Amino acid sequence: MAPKYRVTLESEERQELLGLTRIPKTSSKQFVYARALLLCDRGSDGPAWTVTRTAEVLGVSDRAVEHVKQRFVEEGIEAALRR
Repeated sequence: MAPKYRVTLESEERQELLGLTRIPKTSSKQFVYARALLLCDRGSDGPAWTVTRTAEVLGVSDRAVEHVKQRFVEEGIEAALRR
């Protein structure tokens, strides 16, 4: 089945997310959301992991990853990083 929400990050978005994953004061939720978006990125620089693989590596449910992707596609990067 094809993914319902396809994450394709622009280079600026990718840099912002990478920055969040490297800052020690980033909350654990934001870190997980940022990593999920980076791993699911289907752009030229992204690894394009599956939802299941991403969820397994991050220790969250498939549904959580799908929700992050949905918020990113429908509302943007800020909404995806905040619940």
